[in-house]
Amino acid sequence: MFITATNQLVEMKVEVMRNYSEMNEILFGTTELESEQGKLEDEINEVASLIEDCVNENARIVLDQADYEKRYNALVTRFDKSNSRLEEVKEQMFERQAKGMEVEQFLKELDKVGFVEKFDEELFLGLIEVVEVSREKRIVRFKDGSEIEV
Repeated sequence: MFITATNQLVEMKVEVMRNYSEMNEILFGTTELESEQGKLEDEINEVASLIEDCVNENARIVLDQADYEKRYNALVTRFDKSNSRLEEVKEQMFERQAKGMEVEQFLKELDKVGFVEKFDEELFLGLIEVVEVSREKRIVRFKDGSEIEV
């Protein structure tokens, strides 16, 4: 099953590698996320400064405490929301970069492969994500996400 699926993939190797190079930025790029990260970090710094100013003002001047708490809580909510989104963005960037490196390694392995005649454990570990076997079908899923039913 591994040999059959790998040989089918090898037959499409040039197309797979070309598709990857065309889709690399779309699938694994982080440019937009990096931009959003910068904006969120700026927002967090600005709101932190506003919170500090709010607390300092309350310490220096007698303020209506209900108004102060309302303003303070709104700023903290804004800070928490931005901080939460920043963590999501960082996680997405990490996942994209990790998957991109995994696919890049897969393509390096694929590039070295010719027609496979016998099982090669190192090649198997370098190319195969998972093999699914059921009564209805057998699927080999490669590390680039492609699947071949054998």
